[in-house]
Amino acid sequence: MLKILKSSLLWQFSGGFVLGTVGILAFQSADAARTLASNVSAIAPFFG
Repeated sequence: MLKILKSSLLWQFSGGFVLGTVGILAFQSADAARTLASNVSAIAPFFG
């Protein structure tokens, strides 16, 4: 078990998984913010 935890393959896989997760969350947040901003600007004339 200790040999598996020290293996390079495990660290590379987990590092790639973490980087992929961070990238997905960053792009999802950017798209969501852009969509929200465009929706707010689209309905703003009705309220002002």
